Formats: sequence, C-alpha cells, structure tokens
Amino acid sequence: MTWWKQAAERWLLPVVVLLLVGGCGGDMPSGTAPPSAAAKTATSSETSAPAVPAIGLTPLPSAEEVQKAAPGGRADPFARLSGVDGQDSASELTLTGVLVVGSQQRALVATPSGTGVICVGSDGRCSADAPVILPTGWSVLSIDVDRGCIRLALNGEPQDSVCIA
Repeated sequence: MTWWKQAAERWLLPVVVLLLVGGCGGDMPSGTAPPSAAAKTATSSETSAPAVPAIGLTPLPSAEEVQKAAPGGRADPFARLSGVDGQDSASELTLTGVLVVGSQQRALVATPSGTGVICVGSDGRCSADAPVILPTGWSVLSIDVDRGCIRLALNGEPQDSVCIA
C-alpha cells in the first residue's frame, strides 16, 4: 500500500490542479453573459425617455425643468435697487432711538436698505468695518440725544431734522 500513497501524492495532486484550472477557462454562465446586439439597440432607444428605476427611486428633474419652474432674477441685475439711488428723501428713514456709547452719540435707524446704528460723519458709519446704512450721498450732521432727533445732509445740503415719532 505504500506504493499507492506515493503514486497518489505524485500524480493525483497535479491531475486535481489541472481539472480545477481547466474548469476556469470554460464558457461563462448564462447569468453573466454580455447583452446581445438586440438588447443593446433596445437600451439605446430607451435613453431618450428616462425610465423609472425598478428600486423605487424617482429621477431628478432636468436642468430645463428646474429653470422653467423657477424663473427668478432681476431683469437688469446692474440696475439700482429702488430706494438706494442717493436721491431718496429723509421720509424713508425712521429714527427708532438715540444713545450715547462712551463719548460717541449714536442713532438707531431703519431705512429701505436695512436697519442699524449710525454716527455723525460723511457716510454715517460708526467704525470703518460697520456696514453702510444710509443711501449714497447722505451724511449725518448731528445727533441730539436730549430731543431724540438727528440732522442729515444730502450731498452736503442740510435737510430737516428727523425725530423719534
């Protein structure tokens, strides 16, 4: 029996390896076969109309559908906003309060362009990094904390005082 074990070890192992390697080179199973030419032409004709996936997902709308659904924007994006052209009257400015911070007088105002704090100066800003609240051309001449009034100028021309209502 020893010769049988020796023959099996020498010849059986290479035969098993050959059978395994030879089995890998066969035809592909039918489940993984590439699509036929008829299937390829059917899918190319379906690309014009998006199909709903079978897994329950809804396809996203196209760019044209999104643009048609929300045609926003301004007709002229470079046109001046209404109420900010520098020729607005002081009647569009509402004084809501006056206060003193340290030694600086400040006024709380609301304009068509926003609300905020203004100080005496050419553009009404209290510091260099503060946003501009007043329209172009307007400046703050004085703030009267006792009376609750401010005096503005348009292009250097003093205007009537605006007081807390």
